[in-house]
Amino acid sequence: MSTLVVLTVLVPVWYRSAVTATDEWAAAVRALVNTGRKPLAASLGLALPQTLAAERDMWTMVSRLSRIPYHERAAALDPYRAEPTTDPV
Repeated sequence: MSTLVVLTVLVPVWYRSAVTATDEWAAAVRALVNTGRKPLAASLGLALPQTLAAERDMWTMVSRLSRIPYHERAAALDPYRAEPTTDPV
């Protein structure tokens, strides 16, 4: 019986610890994603838009390409395409 009482009292402490650890992990993952978004866009041949809302729309469209790569909606990414560079051969 005493074990049940002790475990019941510890549940809120464990929950709070899990929430705190998850929050710190989320911040680290968010920082990694923000650091890599420009190189990823460049490697995909895209230019980052000026506004955050437009960038979110662009990444939403990019994420859908894995499900429907040759769908006509893929042309919606055209405004975000970077200007082609000419490499001397």
